[in-house]
Amino acid sequence: KMKITTDLRKYSAPARGSLAWKNIFKRRTAVERVNAYLKEFFQLNNVRYRTGKRAKIHFDMVTLVYNASKLAADRIDAQFIQQQAA
Repeated sequence: KMKITTDLRKYSAPARGSLAWKNIFKRRTAVERVNAYLKEFFQLNNVRYRTGKRAKIHFDMVTLVYNASKLAADRIDAQFIQQQAA
C-alpha cells in the first residue's frame, strides 16, 4: 500500500462510486466478515501463545478448519439443490 501523497500521478485512489472502487470494497468487506467470524467463533482474538510459531500454527489450523467446513457446507447445499431440481 502506498500513500497517495508520495506521488499523486503514480498512486491515485479509485474514485468512490466507480466500478473499481465497488469491487475493492466488496473484497474488503468479505475479508472483514471472515475475520470477524473467525474471531467470534474460533477464538482468534484470544490466542495465548508466547511464540509466534505456535500462534501461526493455531491460525493456520483455524483457517484450515474454516475453509474445510465452508467447502463441505457448499457441497451439501449443491447436492440438496440438485435433489430438489430432480
